Amino acid sequence: MQPAHPFADSLATARFHLRPYRPCDAQPVLQLVERNRERLARNLPEPAKGLNTAGDASAYVRASEDRWRNGLACVYGIWAPSETTPIGQLRVKKVVCSVPSAELPCFVDRDWLRKGVATEAIDSVLREAFQTVGLKLIYVRAIAASEESLALVHRLKLQHEGVRRNAFRCGLGELHDVHLFAMADADYRSTAVR
Repeated sequence: MQPAHPFADSLATARFHLRPYRPCDAQPVLQLVERNRERLARNLPEPAKGLNTAGDASAYVRASEDRWRNGLACVYGIWAPSETTPIGQLRVKKVVCSVPSAELPCFVDRDWLRKGVATEAIDSVLREAFQTVGLKLIYVRAIAASEESLALVHRLKLQHEGVRRNAFRCGLGELHDVHLFAMADADYRSTAVR
């Protein structure tokens, strides 16, 4: 079965490699989540709550493979050449083929923050989405408490499209406003930095 979205199985940036998780990645994915559980609880509670054991990690990797195969989402692990575990993760999810659009949640290991990992990874996925796949819109949701995310969307020149008040309950039980940011294909093409 062909996926509904033809995202590449592998993407490269100047310093990093993005690829789907494989069954052998379950333990490294668990290690990534364990190192970042507190941060993930606030911003991306699904992996923070659901990945606690090797079995959970294996199930997560299998589910990621299934979502990829069925065209529901692309889950890329972000790898640095010097590392045996992923240094982050980027998902292409909520793919709507009729628009066509998708959402891009991303997280980076705490030891790799503010080193350009997310910027490079997202830029490579934007290039793939707009130049190869033909998406018309990519959007990102960020809570105000995530200063890193807000700085990132501004650096990538995504447009602020509004705020949904009290729209997200994080893994710590707190309600947060969600800021919506987007980039249309015309915005991407007009950005000279690419």
